[in-house]
Amino acid sequence: MRGAVLALCSALAFAPIQARAVEPERSFLLVEVTSPAKFVGFPAVCPGTSPDENQEEIVCMAELYEARVKVLRHLGGAPTNRRLKIRFTAHSFSAVWQRNVRFLIVAAPFEDKGSAGQFALDWDWEDEDGLFCRDEDDVIQEEASPLKRLYAARPVKVASSDIDDWPEGSRIICVTGNEVLSD
Repeated sequence: MRGAVLALCSALAFAPIQARAVEPERSFLLVEVTSPAKFVGFPAVCPGTSPDENQEEIVCMAELYEARVKVLRHLGGAPTNRRLKIRFTAHSFSAVWQRNVRFLIVAAPFEDKGSAGQFALDWDWEDEDGLFCRDEDDVIQEEASPLKRLYAARPVKVASSDIDDWPEGSRIICVTGNEVLSD
């Protein structure tokens, strides 16, 4: 569920970038944040608007943040550098984009106002046990990708009352990010 909401918000912020390019190739990565995230402004084209509209007259609420990351594992998709600038939207900034936190991300290249890097389209952050967890239904519904294969490598478990972030009885799949990808 968390991944689906984050994907929707990220897709909205990424919409103007997609409009300028034909479906950019995505990268599937395990990364660690190496610098504090910082506010970098608003996109050149506000999500939900056309590049042809006068952006000076539009109030844009899509705050963008960036952080430096180290790629710990390339799971698939387009190759990237080992050190990247990751851009993301504000909806999870204060909660999770902190130094030394690891993320499983789906990213695509961006170029905006003279800055370039990778835009986080979807991500999962590690819990206090160093695991990345998703609801079983979210994994089943996800399109075929290296990330889906990574989660498929692990069994489903039922959340007990002592697992934070998941209602008791939730069927979840948790990974470390280092599992062997199934074919």
